[in-house]
Amino acid sequence: MNRRRLLSRAGLIALGLTAPGLLAGCGSEDEPIVPGDNPQGKIDLWIDVQGDANQKYFTESVVGAFEKARPKIDVNATFYKGEDLRRLIQTSLQAKSGPDVVRGPSATQTIAWSRARILADLTPYSEKFGWESKLAKWALQAFTNDGKLYALPMRVDTMLLYYNKSLFAQHGWQTPTTRAELEAIAADAHGRGIVPFGSSNVDWKAAGEWLMTVFWNHYSGPEALHQALSGQISFSDPVFVEAVELVKSYFDKGWIAGGADKYFSVPSTEIGANFGKGSVAMVPQGNWFMSQVGQYFGAKAKNDNEWDWMPMPALRQEVKYPLFEIGIGGSLAINAASKNKDAAAEYLNWYYGDKAAALKRMADVPSTYNIPVDFADSDIPAAIDPRAGRVLTAVNRAVSTGDYGYVSWTWWPPKTDVFIYEGLEQVLTGKLTPAQYCQQLADQFKAEKAEGNIPALPARGPAK
Repeated sequence: MNRRRLLSRAGLIALGLTAPGLLAGCGSEDEPIVPGDNPQGKIDLWIDVQGDANQKYFTESVVGAFEKARPKIDVNATFYKGEDLRRLIQTSLQAKSGPDVVRGPSATQTIAWSRARILADLTPYSEKFGWESKLAKWALQAFTNDGKLYALPMRVDTMLLYYNKSLFAQHGWQTPTTRAELEAIAADAHGRGIVPFGSSNVDWKAAGEWLMTVFWNHYSGPEALHQALSGQISFSDPVFVEAVELVKSYFDKGWIAGGADKYFSVPSTEIGANFGKGSVAMVPQGNWFMSQVGQYFGAKAKNDNEWDWMPMPALRQEVKYPLFEIGIGGSLAINAASKNKDAAAEYLNWYYGDKAAALKRMADVPSTYNIPVDFADSDIPAAIDPRAGRVLTAVNRAVSTGDYGYVSWTWWPPKTDVFIYEGLEQVLTGKLTPAQYCQQLADQFKAEKAEGNIPALPARGPAK
């Protein structure tokens, strides 16, 4: 699934959902939902699953499996490209029409959607089906507003540092755990004509927030981020400015993407191909990249190389290692205008409530279906790619021990999140200094925090 391409940056603006007039004009509260006992009929689901193999899997192993388990309910799944789906969803929800099951926005944007009353209150269904006992509390809190649940987390996201394992073996590089070790490899690679870190925003303009998520978590640290997101300190503080300065210095050295010019011009497929053949050493990317990275390695890619991933090294001595930032990649909700909410809720309950089926999906398609269900390491199917299995166990462990940070697309307010990557572009092109960038970020965040567009943060320490 194309991460966050649906209803992301332009979604709320295009819908007008940030405008007080529209919010006030959406009508009175709907009648409370009283779940029925025998849901049946047809529900529509629009989804941005791309590629014949992925659509076949979704049709057979998701929709088909549900219809087999719930024969009284038919799911009419329609596939769209991300941009097309975003446009159609925007139009239909505003017109109080569209699909019953909504493949929706990030957590911070869901707050505004819930205030606009275009998503159904899922609290009655959560109480009926016991979702609080089946899904991670921290993930449900992200989609809760004024004590009501409005969406369910579509996928747990984290950032990883992918590396060409064969290239590392060839040059005797050991997987680094500290900044000094990482920079030693980067300097050696660069001296050999190898780009240390592959990155590009050509195909996804928001790629800059992936970089800042990495550097703020692993340089500034999750405690500082929690304090800033809670309003205790400012994003203009030196610990955040220094992280931006470090990113820029890596670009200036040609370590990231080969320099800013190439970051803005080389498409991700070329980055991937270079990664596979060994002219790029490492790629800082999300866990979702795991379902794509294999195409650049092995016989089909005409090389003999192998890939793997590592936790991002600590970029400052005070930051823990290993550390995994956590967040949510999109959501599934129910359209407030749906005429068959009970059947839609039954689909959600099956999707999230059947742990064995959920874990099988996680094993079948790496990191695409990683929903935050409660499971033990021993529950993970043996057939899973060990690299994908390690993501599941590593994130679970990080959450349980408190060694986790925060991805920007879940925990930052919508406009601030957009400025993270748009402002970084200005830093890389010399239009803003890191200090000016962080000051503008702090100002934007302060304004949005006052409006309340921030989900409940997991408290520091072990989470559930």
